[in-house]
Amino acid sequence: MGNAESGLKKLATRKVMRASELTPYISTRTQIRRMVEAGQIVYLGTGIYSHPSIDPFAASIIAIARYYPNAIISNITALVVHELTDERVDRIDVDIPRNSSIRNKLISAHRVPEKNILGMIRLPYHGQKIRIYCKERALCDAYRIDPEGPLFLKSMKRYVKAGNVDPDRIAKYDMLLSTNALRAFRQEIADG
Repeated sequence: MGNAESGLKKLATRKVMRASELTPYISTRTQIRRMVEAGQIVYLGTGIYSHPSIDPFAASIIAIARYYPNAIISNITALVVHELTDERVDRIDVDIPRNSSIRNKLISAHRVPEKNILGMIRLPYHGQKIRIYCKERALCDAYRIDPEGPLFLKSMKRYVKAGNVDPDRIAKYDMLLSTNALRAFRQEIADG
């Protein structure tokens, strides 16, 4: 078995790898680029590749968890992971503390004050634990992005329909983030 073939096997096992992790198997970046052009591997973002058998969105989330462990999946991306929206995500939204930075074409980083990093959970996702905001926090963010707009309203309806509505958590994040989302939730629950 050639080195490229063993590299593909390793990538199939790990799902996502950096170029530096692939180079012991695939000797040059030119060869990596050719394999991308041939569809043997998938380019996700600067220096990050996945196996073609995994969905690029899922691979991107795994890459964030593995290579940016302090980033928290947020905003629309969190809603998609929690299956509260079907919006298309071109770049993965992450929150990071204001005193840090991330630069990669794969990521849309949002620097937030430490006091606003609330509601982070570790969610199992394709065999990887990801840092993501809980559903209630993600919904409050949706309200902040699109107050009373279709993104928030559709996500809220899916959340309510799924059951397990936690009005206390919604009230907590609503108050701490000053979103005013609680009023909309109460109305939706009252309307049934």
